[in-house]
Amino acid sequence: MQTDIAIKVSLSSTRDVFEAIDDCLNVEHFSVADPNISLAKLTRKNGNRSITTSLGSGAGTFVVAACDSELRLEQKGRVLFHGLMIEDSVTFVEGPDPIAVELQSDACLYVLTFLREAYRGPCSVVGGRFSIRDMRLAELIGEISESSPARRCELTRDFSRLAFERYQSMPRVHPLSAWRLSRVRRYAESRLDRPMSLEELAEVAGFSRAHFAATFKAATSMSAHEFLLRMRIQAAARLLICTDLALVEIALQTGFQNQPHFTTVFRRITAVTPRKWRHARRSPAATRSPRHPIDRTVVIEHLQGESEGCLLQDIH
Repeated sequence: MQTDIAIKVSLSSTRDVFEAIDDCLNVEHFSVADPNISLAKLTRKNGNRSITTSLGSGAGTFVVAACDSELRLEQKGRVLFHGLMIEDSVTFVEGPDPIAVELQSDACLYVLTFLREAYRGPCSVVGGRFSIRDMRLAELIGEISESSPARRCELTRDFSRLAFERYQSMPRVHPLSAWRLSRVRRYAESRLDRPMSLEELAEVAGFSRAHFAATFKAATSMSAHEFLLRMRIQAAARLLICTDLALVEIALQTGFQNQPHFTTVFRRITAVTPRKWRHARRSPAATRSPRHPIDRTVVIEHLQGESEGCLLQDIH
């Protein structure tokens, strides 16, 4: 994988502007009638390296994932989030300090920043940030981008109000700290070829089963069950593109019971079989030896909402 690169991106603009930052990162600015509100869309496609960029600063910033995006968020050197930000999830970060984002995969993010104006209702925010997952909010941010500058003012305030109402209705739980989340993630990544229980992951984090489940969801907007499934599918996708391993080997290496089980789950999530997915995304130059280190920048672009019937049954 190529070396990481750093790109400075200013997300404030007074008019609709589309700019290509490099060969795989595009930034689309949307004009808003209120100069205290900034809205932009970051799209990263076909990248083979991590890209670090700055989201600017303001009184409060919402980051909305329009597709599954693997990234790292930092503010003043403090890691706010590191992992897979799943489609339709919203992360809010408070404070005037710039937010650094490292895009580790293909990604599509909306960034809504309130520069000075009040952006929330009368409720406290745990740690100055929160992460939630809400399809209505994701639809609303899309509607904002397609509206007129004047209409965007109203919709951005509606978005902020709804996001905080949604947050206020959640149990007051401190999210799992970034270092504990990173420890759990590394542990799971190294053991994807075997079953893992919620108790096992909770022990790695140093918490009881119930406390871990609550703090994990507060930090990632998904259950540990869904997190593990998505990690398996992402790992399988990387192997499909970067190696010539047979499907049965990929299934076993990523913790599926057998190839039919793997194919069923993969197809329910991506709408195509693993074989078709591999064929559509590979080029002869991308083929690698099975022992070659896996390029971790490959992601599945649009993971659909999976039903309980397709989830792996190793976390209860």
